[in-house]
Order: sequence, then C-alpha cells, then structure tokens
Amino acid sequence: FTLASGEQRQGYWFAPGNAPWPPVNQRVVLWQAGGPGGEMGNHWGVNVESPHTLLPSFGIGVLMVPLQQRPGLDSRLWNQLADGDNFGAVDIDELAEIAGQVVARGWARADQVGISGCSYGGYMTAQSIVRHPQRYAAANPQCSLLDLVSEFQTGYASHIGYLQGASPGTRWSEYLADSPGFHGASVRTPTLIFHGTQDFLPVGIAENFYADIRSAGTDARILRFVGEPHGLRNSANQLYAAQEQITWFRRYLKPPAQQQ
Repeated sequence: FTLASGEQRQGYWFAPGNAPWPPVNQRVVLWQAGGPGGEMGNHWGVNVESPHTLLPSFGIGVLMVPLQQRPGLDSRLWNQLADGDNFGAVDIDELAEIAGQVVARGWARADQVGISGCSYGGYMTAQSIVRHPQRYAAANPQCSLLDLVSEFQTGYASHIGYLQGASPGTRWSEYLADSPGFHGASVRTPTLIFHGTQDFLPVGIAENFYADIRSAGTDARILRFVGEPHGLRNSANQLYAAQEQITWFRRYLKPPAQQQ
C-alpha cells in the first residue's frame, strides 16, 4: 500500500481457501497485534486474539499490516509513534487509509471491512472506531487498553509517558483525546468487546466503554470472562469467544453478492 504521505506498507492477506485472488468484494478483518513493539506474527490455530486461521476457515479474510514500532521496521518508524502528538493517531490513520484502499481496489466493499485485536491491537481497534466512525462495519476490541490516564497511574507508566511525551498532569487534554474509553458515545460501528475480569487493564473501563456505545444507539455486546487475565487462557472460553467472534462478523460484514 502506498499512502498519501508517500510511505509504503506491506500487508499479508489470509484468505478463505475458496476465495478469488486478487480478492473481489470479500469480507475482511484488519488485525493488529499487542504491544506496541511486539512482532506481528501468524499463529496457526483457533485463537480469537490472532484469528488468522479461525476467521478464514469461516469465510472471512484477515489482513495483517505491520505499522509503527514493529520489529523489522527502521528506527524512524520505531520512534514515530512517540513523535509529537502521533500516539493515538499516526498508525490509526494509516490503517484507516489502508482500509480505504482495500475498498477502492474492489477487494472489499465498505460494508465488508472489520477490525480486531487484543491489548494494543484492542487499543487500535477501539481508537480506530472512535477516530474513524464510518470506516469499519464491525469491530471486536479485546483485552483493550482504553484509558491512558489509568495506565499511567497503575500500569506501564514509563512507556505511556514516553509515548505521550509527558505525564497526564501536563498533557491532560492529549491523554483524554488518545483514550478511546472516554469517547464511546461517538462510536457508530457495531462493537463486540472481550475482556477478562482479572485483566490488569481494568474490566470496569471496558464496561463503561460498552455502556457509552450502547447509550448512543450503536449495537454493542460485551463478554466478561470470569477469572481470565490479559487474553483468554481457558480453552472453553476460547471456543465460546470464537463462536461469538464469527457470529458478530458474519452478522455485520456483508457476504459477496452471490452468497447473499
């Protein structure tokens, strides 16, 4: 993908076995890994946090595009997320532009593009549907970072301070702008939320995000997995979440015309 800035990004499309190539009006979910800083890897198996095999097995492609702060990219891109006011914007906007190019190329229609991820991938999912409310037809944020203020207070304070350029006390408005948990009322994308009750990212913030989305009239559903930490460990929970994820994307991402 060549972006309006002139930057180029390479993606990997995991397609159902019977899908045409290049894709034509195919359902697809844009996926991002946790981090920022972690690798963007393909994990084979039934795993809702990394559904590269799961969703294509049920007719929905997955598009993985490594963006800022991923191993293998140069130091300029590694630092770009922390430059100026880039955090909460630069990679979010690049992904939205890539989604737009997918539609412009005819690979998918606007009503066929979803987004998902866990941890920082969940943050990107939530921030994307706040910042670009008309871009995605369905979303599934999981184990998501939603409130940068609480993260600075009780989580990885040094890293959030680095990415934001200061503490919340000196950049309060920027912290709020970059925290999707405060902006659920602006979401127009049907949203399915997964969160463990023992996640170090507080489940109460995910509950508030859900409540704000629903209060604004947008369809939303939250699954709170009792006893689960950051991500799902229990195999029964993984299977249940997989059914919910598949059902959600099948409901809101329209199939190719011949399958309707």
